[in-house]
Amino acid sequence: MKRIKQISVFIENRPGRLVEVVDLLGKNSINLKALSLADSSDFGIARLIVKGTEEAVDVLKKNGFTTSITNILACLIDDKPGALANILTLLADNNINIEYMYGFASPIKDKAVMVFKLSDLDKAQGLFNENDIKLLSQEEIKEI
Repeated sequence: MKRIKQISVFIENRPGRLVEVVDLLGKNSINLKALSLADSSDFGIARLIVKGTEEAVDVLKKNGFTTSITNILACLIDDKPGALANILTLLADNNINIEYMYGFASPIKDKAVMVFKLSDLDKAQGLFNENDIKLLSQEEIKEI
C-alpha cells in the first residue's frame, strides 16, 4: 500500500499561529514537504507532509497543538493542461468522492504532485495502478 501519512494540526485563526507551527518544525530539523491551510472564522487546519511524521507530531503535541495523522494518496501527474481533469474524471466515473486535495511542484521535469484524501483509498489505489498513475510512497515523498 502506497499511503502517505499527513499531519493535521488544529490552530486558532489568529496572526502568528501558523508561524509557531512551522517555526517549531524548523527548530527541530523537521523538513516540511507540503502544506495546505483551510480555515474558518475561529480555527484552521494545517495539513502537513513532513520528513519525520512521528517526530513532528511529538514536537507539536509537546507544545500544545492538537494533531491527527491521516492516510492519503499522492501521485505524480503530467504538468500540462488537462492532466488533472483526467484523474478527476477517473475518480468521478468510479464514484470516488474527493474529500480534499492539494498539489505542489515536483523536482521531476514536467511532473507535479497531487495529494488526495478520498472516500475510498483502496479503490482509488487500484484505479491509479490500473491506469499507470504513479503513486508515491512515504519514502519517495521524503526525497522530493
